[in-house]
Amino acid sequence: MWIPLYDPNARRKTISVTINADLAAKATALGINLSRTAEAAVAAVFTQLERERAKAELEEAVRITDEYIAKYGHPFEEWVAQFMPEAGGDEDAA
Repeated sequence: MWIPLYDPNARRKTISVTINADLAAKATALGINLSRTAEAAVAAVFTQLERERAKAELEEAVRITDEYIAKYGHPFEEWVAQFMPEAGGDEDAA
């Protein structure tokens, strides 16, 4: 189940943003809603950064788990041998 990273229905807040005046005028002339466009851009960057953070956390968890298994062995060796014979060292396990 996907959980949103932020509340897309939250109240909108007025803030001050400075952008190139010529760009703003030309975008407005084309009917581009600067507020919605900026919001979409910030949401996209925010989502990407959150994905990168989550990926880094998962990679660290995998690294720690791999170090633990290398040092102490798999905590469920019998289960691994029974259900994941390709992961264990016993080729005869089925």
